[in-house]
Amino acid sequence: MWIAPFICYVVTLFITLCGVQYHINIFKYPFYLGIPLTLAVFLPLSIVVLLPLDYVSHNAKGPISWFEMPKNVILVMWKSNYWSTFALTWLLLPILQEYYRSGHYNKLAKLKEAAKRNLKYQAIMLGVSLAGLVYLLLEVGLTMEHVKLMIIALSHIYSLALALWLMAHGLISIPRNRWIAGNHVKNLNHYYLQLPRLVDSLEDTKLSFKEEILQVLILEQNYTNPSVSEDLRFRDWILELSKQIPLDLRPIVEVQLRNDVSGNNRISRDRITESFMTKLSAGFNSNLSKLVAYESEFNILFTKIVELEDIVGWRSTSPDQLEQSSVPNHSYSRFRFKPRTWLPPNTHLLYVTHIKPILNRMLSVLLFISSIILIESEFLHSTKFSLMNVLVYSTGLNKFPLLQLLVTSITFSYMLFAALNSLTRVKVFNMYHLVPHKSDPVSACFYATYIARLTLPLSYNFITLFTSRSSIFEDWFGSSIVLDRAGLFNVMNNWLPRLLLIPVVLTMFNVYDKLKSKLGLNSDIYDSWALDDEDDITTDENGNSRVDKRKDLVIVEAKRMVNREWLKRKNETTREASLRPFNLAAAADLNYENNRTQFNQSLLGNRIEYRDDDTSLEPSSSQGSSIGADMWSRIGGAFTDIRENVVSRFGGNSRPSYRDVQDDFDYDNDNLVI
Repeated sequence: MWIAPFICYVVTLFITLCGVQYHINIFKYPFYLGIPLTLAVFLPLSIVVLLPLDYVSHNAKGPISWFEMPKNVILVMWKSNYWSTFALTWLLLPILQEYYRSGHYNKLAKLKEAAKRNLKYQAIMLGVSLAGLVYLLLEVGLTMEHVKLMIIALSHIYSLALALWLMAHGLISIPRNRWIAGNHVKNLNHYYLQLPRLVDSLEDTKLSFKEEILQVLILEQNYTNPSVSEDLRFRDWILELSKQIPLDLRPIVEVQLRNDVSGNNRISRDRITESFMTKLSAGFNSNLSKLVAYESEFNILFTKIVELEDIVGWRSTSPDQLEQSSVPNHSYSRFRFKPRTWLPPNTHLLYVTHIKPILNRMLSVLLFISSIILIESEFLHSTKFSLMNVLVYSTGLNKFPLLQLLVTSITFSYMLFAALNSLTRVKVFNMYHLVPHKSDPVSACFYATYIARLTLPLSYNFITLFTSRSSIFEDWFGSSIVLDRAGLFNVMNNWLPRLLLIPVVLTMFNVYDKLKSKLGLNSDIYDSWALDDEDDITTDENGNSRVDKRKDLVIVEAKRMVNREWLKRKNETTREASLRPFNLAAAADLNYENNRTQFNQSLLGNRIEYRDDDTSLEPSSSQGSSIGADMWSRIGGAFTDIRENVVSRFGGNSRPSYRDVQDDFDYDNDNLVI
């Protein structure tokens, strides 16, 4: 039956598109990036359906309802999946990764540089493979078929070691994080301990990024004149970089450029070559991607901390205080961030404060049990003492093929998720970052490559957990990676899963940071893979044990950062809401009209009017007295107008001018993060 597998594949493709789109907007990039990225994630995820279907159909007692497929079709699907993944991970995705990493402006130049770098990488891999060729020549002979099998075996061993190491870390860290999430205070402290390291990385990135921004602004100011023929060569390139400068960093660097009186930041024309622009563009794009990633991570972590602070504060408030301070029918009135939920406010608060922690603890226990079963099965794989083998065959689960298909699919999905979760959380040389909606193409290609590389070795490792490996995948792929039944590859394939206990112990007892401390590579307490909840016990010079309060100091500093950032955002929101639009040109015109009107009125007040008839030249005595009084009153009115003008211009109750407002504005913006 093709309907059920087809529906599963369609669902997997939909999940893949949603996952890729969640991390990077593939629709704004060319198709030659979006299609390989989607395939590199879809092909490994489709094995979650293909592997259990293949294995259960050969080991269950009876056919699988709605999931029956011919053997030759399954074999074609395995081969097409493997070689498509091989081409993506060893050829296409590395070229795309170097293509987007390149600093060249021209697409053809980017492609040439990407191909050149990948040829160097392939040459290094070929040199390493010479040892395998010599081994094959001495052990089993050397033919083209053996060369192909050796490529498969070497790729499998390398990927299996990495996959097992990452999976071991995930099997411990995922249940531990769920257990921590079951306690709001511990979860909040867990996030607080991550914040200072993230802020330090963000500030360091800003500091290094400002150097590239400064050079771009210098080039834009001096070498983008369209009337100068020498400036036309790199003009579009410079302007393209200038458009990508973040709006919050541009004013700061522009002030730095204006204050450079000594001219230390000048760039001579003879330095502006294609090599210089390529290096500048590569560094600019790299720092821009890191800045966007760190800011996104900070915003996510900041939101989680504020929401947890609201929940903890709400729980610690007495019912009387809640009744007095809260708005009727609005239980979120005390929350700084209004949660997005379809539940009523009271129901949602009950869920996040009481029900959700219990569910997290229950899920943590379930995941811990699953991890213990998998770790024990890895250590005793291919034996009847493997707990996975006992669960499937000793309990009679294999008598229900559809249920066995569901259990094996969920188990393999958990193994794959544990490895991928560790992969996305480990920052490789602090170069690649996978963040929601704002991941760069270089990081996306890197993670897609390793998602595809890790899945097939984990697939073979999964069927070794049972005593029976009967499957099409074993017949085709298993014979390819063994090569010699008693040789090196077989020994490594059998013993690598048993070495899983090493990363498990390292993660469980937080040995990573202790080793770094012994080697002199100690970092701050918040820079560890696994954070303990208890204070560290250390020993002083007299041999007395004492509690290390470093974590408390880090948490206090992190709270100060959060409060400072919250006040900054709140002030910005209040300022934007209170300010009205100010039109400088209209204000200048209005000021000019007021001054002109006052000046004309003062002239009219000082002028003595005469009649046009002759009698006005011979005033009578009564007219003379009236004219004299009127003249003195007008002179007095002129002095009054002058006094009012002086007071209106220099008095304390006058309306401030635009320059006064500009001078009074607080430009000392003490930005902590953004």
